[in-house]
Amino acid sequence: MRLEGLELRLLELELRRPVGTAQGAHRQRPVALVRVVTDEADGWGECGALPGGTLVDPPLEDVWPVLTQLGPDRLADAAGARGGKLPPAAQVASLFDAGPVGRLIAATLEMAVLDAELRATGTPLWQRLGVAPATAARGVAAGALVGIPADRDVGVLVADVARVAAAGAARVRCKIEPGWDRVPVAAVRAAHPDLPLQVDANGSYLLDSGDDRDAARLVALDELEIACVEQPLPPADLPAHAVLATRLSTPVCLDESLSTVRRVVDALRYHACGAACLKPPRLGGLLAARRAVARCRVAGIPAFVGGLFETGLGRSANAALAALDGFAWPGDLSDPGDYLAVDPFPYPGAKGGRVPLSQAPGIAGTPDGAILAAVTTATVWRPSHR
Repeated sequence: MRLEGLELRLLELELRRPVGTAQGAHRQRPVALVRVVTDEADGWGECGALPGGTLVDPPLEDVWPVLTQLGPDRLADAAGARGGKLPPAAQVASLFDAGPVGRLIAATLEMAVLDAELRATGTPLWQRLGVAPATAARGVAAGALVGIPADRDVGVLVADVARVAAAGAARVRCKIEPGWDRVPVAAVRAAHPDLPLQVDANGSYLLDSGDDRDAARLVALDELEIACVEQPLPPADLPAHAVLATRLSTPVCLDESLSTVRRVVDALRYHACGAACLKPPRLGGLLAARRAVARCRVAGIPAFVGGLFETGLGRSANAALAALDGFAWPGDLSDPGDYLAVDPFPYPGAKGGRVPLSQAPGIAGTPDGAILAAVTTATVWRPSHR
């Protein structure tokens, strides 16, 4: 395939309701998209950067200018070295550095190039990733996320969990923070005694701090039979997570700590996690996430695919990835229509708690042009200069 150019779009999407976390409430979801244009097929990629960033990921406002300049330049240079041919998706990550911005850009362009390759060859994503046909036919179990209510109303939390459970969520993650932990989670458990539950602290507790943020509070969750406490401590401190894991009977799951495949390997070696939340954009792409889950599988640590409030494009990619061996727990694969007011990309949604995997070539269906135009706030076209 010959590279003709890249179109980059910035979308302004609204969330249906605020999603509260220990790091603040999310209300908007701006999204950056890349369309790789070739002489055989176009491919779409979605950037995972959030508007305010995370504990380890830069905000979209920092990623967008680099994405629009460096991304096309690096891809065009690589194509120029190949006589104008688009480099294969497996080589895209090597074009960028391993820093937080570089990984997000690599993941975005890798997805776009991969989508173009799949469309040109008539291949569905799950097949390219190595998912067994029988597994693809069954689809993947979908989990859901429930945030901290704006008014800290336990009744609202219980109702929100009931809503996603009724919609078929096979697992629910509830956000917690110091002062919002045992009481709300106990209320959810009482209302849903058999529902698989996880809690996600977004690094808001500290080990042996002796104050209200002390992770000793989390021992009170052990009796509630939840699957894991996700990212209880700040991401950088793997040894502290290893210590905490010895004090809780509830497994410790890592999320923000797992920013690279190397960090996944380190966390497994230190016994710092009993479960892993893997997010492809943070790791540097779908192919890096595939390597990461392979490491978890060998170590006997269950993993699941985490979400970043994606459109149907990013979520479709995650659904195909979640069908790989090693992703033993339901991923964040609920319908984007549940949290986005509008979504330019189609998504099959969960049927009976499972998301079907498409047999069509590519990652997701063609975006709705009218919706795409209505939510686009900036467009950049960068022709190939080779």
